[in-house]
Amino acid sequence: DLLARLRAAIDAQQAFVADAAHELRTPLTAVRLQVQLAEQAASDEDKQAAFAQLRGGIDRAARLVEQMLDLARHESAPVAIESVALDALARDVVADLAPLADARGQDLGVAESSPQSVRGDVHALRMLVRNLADNAIRYTPAGGRIDVAVGRDAGGPFLRVTDTGPGIPREDRERVFGRFFRGTGTGAPGTGLGLAIVQTIVRNHNGNIELADNPDGPGLQATVHFPADAPS
Repeated sequence: DLLARLRAAIDAQQAFVADAAHELRTPLTAVRLQVQLAEQAASDEDKQAAFAQLRGGIDRAARLVEQMLDLARHESAPVAIESVALDALARDVVADLAPLADARGQDLGVAESSPQSVRGDVHALRMLVRNLADNAIRYTPAGGRIDVAVGRDAGGPFLRVTDTGPGIPREDRERVFGRFFRGTGTGAPGTGLGLAIVQTIVRNHNGNIELADNPDGPGLQATVHFPADAPS
């Protein structure tokens, strides 16, 4: 049984490295082409446009590398246990992301919430909330709304992010947690790793996540349930 688990871990690591190499090839190729365009630019205006594209390509490649490292770290590192005020953490993340939502003409805020504490790694939980909220911002159109809520039901504490974006088809709701999976037809930029990181963090905290339609209209509702024995 130990050897089987070891083999599964090695296979997963090899698959991750292969996937990462494949995914990095595209942005690095784009950066190389953008450098060539900058070198060939005949006017200052063309050079500025080429360098703007180059900066965007570098930012996308850096974002992909950061998320791959985050995923690898949370898959292998043990959870540092402490009591975390989930509602306060959600408010902090919303405050951090508010300028981004404002720039996109979106209404991002904390919906009616109650004080809830969970036991876990505060840094991992912050990334969990941030990735869910950032994902909602990316896919919600201008003028849309993103609500972050924290509460407690019969199952225990929960974190909920609801948006008015295009939603996710039911047949894709399991696949979106896979590495590098990106839905078609949305046009939103991304690495396809955000929800994979979210699921890894949720599992490390013995929780579960479910995706559903926004009950009040078009959009997606992502709910993370934490263990029932978490303190209130």
